[in-house]
Amino acid sequence: MEWYIYAIVAPAFWALNNVFVKFLLVKRFQSYFPTIISIIIMDALFAVAALSFTPIDIKLPCTLYALAVGSMPLLAFWFYSKALLVEEVSRVVTLFQLIPVFVALLSAVFLNEILFPREYSGIILIVIASTLISYKRTKKEEPFSRAFKFMIPFGLIIATYTILEKYLLVYFDVWSLFFWSVMGAFLGVTFLLCVTKPRKEFISKITTVGKTSIFLTFLGEGIYVIGTLSSLLALSLADASIASALFGLQPFFVFFYMLFVSTFLPGVLREELTKKAIVVKICAIALMFIGTSLIV
Repeated sequence: MEWYIYAIVAPAFWALNNVFVKFLLVKRFQSYFPTIISIIIMDALFAVAALSFTPIDIKLPCTLYALAVGSMPLLAFWFYSKALLVEEVSRVVTLFQLIPVFVALLSAVFLNEILFPREYSGIILIVIASTLISYKRTKKEEPFSRAFKFMIPFGLIIATYTILEKYLLVYFDVWSLFFWSVMGAFLGVTFLLCVTKPRKEFISKITTVGKTSIFLTFLGEGIYVIGTLSSLLALSLADASIASALFGLQPFFVFFYMLFVSTFLPGVLREELTKKAIVVKICAIALMFIGTSLIV
């Protein structure tokens, strides 16, 4: 299968996971610690299940590096959760477009991946689209989404994570890197559970949210795992900067998922569906497609 198929499948599944995480964070867990701990535990279950059908490589010191890299999304998710609590998921996810910019810069420096002017132009268009969709005409002092200040450090962390994953794919196959990355995140969660406040928050919530929330967490993370494996396959076959730019189609999928949810399940999540908001989002998505066409 061509690399760009994997690079498109990844954001499609990640976007659906974004909807699950938004619902769980806002409607059920309502806090960072219970949400991230529950999510990583579910991811660890999928990673352990991989042991039953594929061998996992142990290559020191690269295995230790993979564990360290795997813990990085824990910090990134803190910024992401803050953004989700103050903004619509479609606007937050569109700000993921900051990631390809950071990836392009970092990959040029550390992976020696130099792109053509046309490809850099595509990345710039994607960034313009993310800025457009985060802008709000309002009488308040803040014209841009409040999520913007959280998504800048989020984008930088995830871009660094992407570059390091690309580097580690030189030493590991996709399944092995997936396993060690998830185990790194699980070790981070284990550390959080050793701290009184996160542990108390997690125990309090997990005993009250009910079986449905736990099942939705499991289902959402199963979707996330498919997206992550697809992204690793894409990274193994293409430059990090190019693959990351296609991962930027995630807001396109989120927009239509949230349009469906807001129309048919309005009590689940709320999304701004005014004519002006929809026009702005469609224009931003159109710019993303133009930018993507310049890259592929």
